[in-house]
Amino acid sequence: MSTKQAIVAELGGEQILAPDRIARALVANDQIKYYFALLQTARDNADRPRVPALDLKSERLACRLTDNWLDDVVAGTRGDRKGGYLVPHGPEILRRINIGIETMLSPLGDDAAGSLIARLSKLTKPGASQGAISGAEISAMTSGDRKAGDSLHLIVMDAHKAINRLQAETAVETIDGAHAHHLSDQGRRRVAAFMRGLNRTAPLKFDHPGLATTATEYEDQLLIQNDIGTTDAHVLVVRVHGLEASVTYTDIHQARLTFFQSLFSNSRVAWSTAEQKRSDKLTSADYILTTGKLEGRTETEVEEFLAYLGSRIVFLIDWNKARKRLQAFVAKKTAIEVLTWAADNDFGHRALLEIGGEQALGEAVEYAAGSQLRYGQRLDGLINEEAAAAFLKDAMRLAAVGLRQRRSRRNILDEIKARLAGSFESERLGIFKLAGDHAAIGYDLAFGLVEVLSRCGGAAGADVCRRLAVRASGWEARADLILNEARDDIRRFARPRALREFMEYADDAIDELEEAAAILELAELTSPSSAALDRVRGLAELALASAQELVKCIACAATITRSDIRDDLDEFIDALERLIAIEHQADTALRDIRRWLVVANPEQRQILVLRELAQALEAATDAHAHAGQELRTYLMEEVIA
Repeated sequence: MSTKQAIVAELGGEQILAPDRIARALVANDQIKYYFALLQTARDNADRPRVPALDLKSERLACRLTDNWLDDVVAGTRGDRKGGYLVPHGPEILRRINIGIETMLSPLGDDAAGSLIARLSKLTKPGASQGAISGAEISAMTSGDRKAGDSLHLIVMDAHKAINRLQAETAVETIDGAHAHHLSDQGRRRVAAFMRGLNRTAPLKFDHPGLATTATEYEDQLLIQNDIGTTDAHVLVVRVHGLEASVTYTDIHQARLTFFQSLFSNSRVAWSTAEQKRSDKLTSADYILTTGKLEGRTETEVEEFLAYLGSRIVFLIDWNKARKRLQAFVAKKTAIEVLTWAADNDFGHRALLEIGGEQALGEAVEYAAGSQLRYGQRLDGLINEEAAAAFLKDAMRLAAVGLRQRRSRRNILDEIKARLAGSFESERLGIFKLAGDHAAIGYDLAFGLVEVLSRCGGAAGADVCRRLAVRASGWEARADLILNEARDDIRRFARPRALREFMEYADDAIDELEEAAAILELAELTSPSSAALDRVRGLAELALASAQELVKCIACAATITRSDIRDDLDEFIDALERLIAIEHQADTALRDIRRWLVVANPEQRQILVLRELAQALEAATDAHAHAGQELRTYLMEEVIA
């Protein structure tokens, strides 16, 4: 303790010293972990030398150690005949570890520090005779396996947790959820940028604990720490000094660490990984440490990086669990590609786990595959790998969007089942593959209308409507191409007329929805009231529901054609009845809107476009119902009969 600190403490100013002690303790924590990694890497390199040897220089610089001789420790370590390792500067490294632990304990209260000191006293203090450290001592001090007994590493992790709790309790301000200690104005802006990204995606963790963030400044360096989830060795520390930002990330899973690095493939972050090799001397709980560094060119670039970094952390929670679940359906490489896609598109994997994970996917596969399914058969063995990956991505999207919209899990599972069903159709039933793709366009178009109607009326409303109209035109053109393929298929296989009528009614629905999107762009120009938008949105939601039921009808129709008729026919009839009921509701909703337009008496332009918009949406539900009826005719007259 410096003279100034001692005087302040003597005068009863412990609270004044707390932030500084906490900051020093956090720096000590980083440095101790570096020394642990250095000893492990030095031992592994002595056992199996590699050229060039790792030097861990990036990790050293990240935790603010200026001793260049540390970079030569790994290459200079040699094994002796007694099972020990001649580590250059070994006694000094062990001395620094002990001093670092003392620094970590200094800000803690008597209870927390006392229990940790008691645990320390029971451990054999590691030593080094002329630079030699035994392999058993290195394994013992760096072990993270609580079942194997206590260790310096476990004491450091528990001290780190206690410091985090103390930091949260003594924080002098909260910045968008982060507990902060005496930050400069620039530090506050940088923490706010980090939290802006974190809070944007944090809802995707749902009820899972984690993402607690603390921040402090020490010697002109900003330190931001996030606990990620609940695993002891799963921690992320960010340091920002000037325009240089570095990320220190620890993990027990190499695959997840590699995944995390891949999320920054489009940025200028340079990664240096402390490679941890497994051997009989190591426990399964050893952790891996990696450091990423960004040399920022402007303050804006630094803040944008912090925001993006914060937004990625939620995708690490339960990542390994999700990967294992997906590997029951596809290969490991494909599972990781799917998880990367889900993160890149801000859907994540936690929603899929929330609705049942592998059980939900398994039920979808059983539903879609029917008699094709064999015990132990993976999804990519039933359909091609590309189609299996596409389904898993869709399942993640549906789960994430559905849960955030507070939709029932049952409906989400039904959608997932319906989407997979189209992947199992044989060439003889290619019409149903085309019908499913066609209906999916109608669903997406209806979903887009509902989403955009919820955003109309704001400053960006006109731009949002314009983009939807452009997308809708593209969707409608794609639907026409599918319709032409279906007509060719029907003609080639001499399929019944009812199937042609079914496809054409379904295409009429898409035409009406595309027309609704075009009219909506005009409607936004008339500045409709929120009451008008609410009524039209209600009708659009009915169009979305009818599109969804048509998707279900198609899925059921395909399974009726090839497998157990009774159960699938019941599901088809239920979906068709809901489809017809929705069409009746849409009729009523259209009449209500007409009545409201007369009573509310808006201007003529608004009456014109709102009436046409409502009529297009109602016509879409009417066409969906007609399509369902034609599909029923085909099943009853051509299949079941």
